[in-house]
Amino acid sequence: MSKTQISDERKREIIKTYSHFFTRQSQGYLNKRATTLLTTDLNEILLPLGLTRNHWVILSCLWRQDGLPVTYIAKQVQQVGGTLTGVLDRMEKRKFIKRKRDKNDRRIWRAWLTDEGVHLLDILPEKVESIWQKAFNGVNKPDQERFSTLVNRAINNLSPDHKCELPLSSPLIPAQYAHILPPYSLGYRMKLLSLLITRDCTEKFDPYNVTTTHWIVLCRLWQNDGLLTSEVGEFLEQIGGSLTGVLERMEERGFITRKQDQTDKRCSRNYLTKKGLELIEVLPQLAQSCLDDTFRSISSDDNKFFRSFLNEVISNFD
Repeated sequence: MSKTQISDERKREIIKTYSHFFTRQSQGYLNKRATTLLTTDLNEILLPLGLTRNHWVILSCLWRQDGLPVTYIAKQVQQVGGTLTGVLDRMEKRKFIKRKRDKNDRRIWRAWLTDEGVHLLDILPEKVESIWQKAFNGVNKPDQERFSTLVNRAINNLSPDHKCELPLSSPLIPAQYAHILPPYSLGYRMKLLSLLITRDCTEKFDPYNVTTTHWIVLCRLWQNDGLLTSEVGEFLEQIGGSLTGVLERMEERGFITRKQDQTDKRCSRNYLTKKGLELIEVLPQLAQSCLDDTFRSISSDDNKFFRSFLNEVISNFD
């Protein structure tokens, strides 16, 4: 069977049927893109202070309720793609927190804010608030609330057991900042939704030895085979991805071949193999089933609004 056995006509038909994936207008892509932009701006605020996104999540949880069990904090960090390894050690070394054994159960360790950790509440929320002002510039409050509700419904579709047991506010937190602090903040929940969608897609793609990053690269090559490596990299960077090792593994798995560019020997181009091309018959349907899982019982009007809202947020970062 030759690589061209899937006709151009058939390929065009599939691309048209699943155009939202190929035009980067799927709910999952747009949510991931918006989340990446929010995270980038958040990092610009945190890094000069020697803090990371994980620190921000942990501090926000402790500002809501001090003395949380370390196991509970770990769950809040892990569900948005972080890891607690070394994070609490570094926070304790910098005197933002201290860890103590529970008085009633010595097996339980709890994390407590220090004066320095409490002091960060006077600095960080005001700075982070500027990100939300930027993201939602020109977006009215009812639309924000509608979008927030849809995010919650989508999370519940993929993870019915998800819940937050922390108080919405606390005596420490000024009322105007409660909405921007994890784990209730919209940014945190968008990140959680993005990871839940990725997890669902990963499970569906796994029998084909394809990752979600491979899926994104394949979408580009199905549209335009023979792209320069730099062109593929630009596409991945939009959603916070990295090309390091990705194309090598795709070549090892027989999805693509890489060849030196004819006119510029310093560059390489990426071409679909027969195996990589044939995946167009399978992966778009699986990706659509992920969206169907995520937005189950959500109306077409709400889906349209969800995409429109995210496009407006994304445009505010341009």
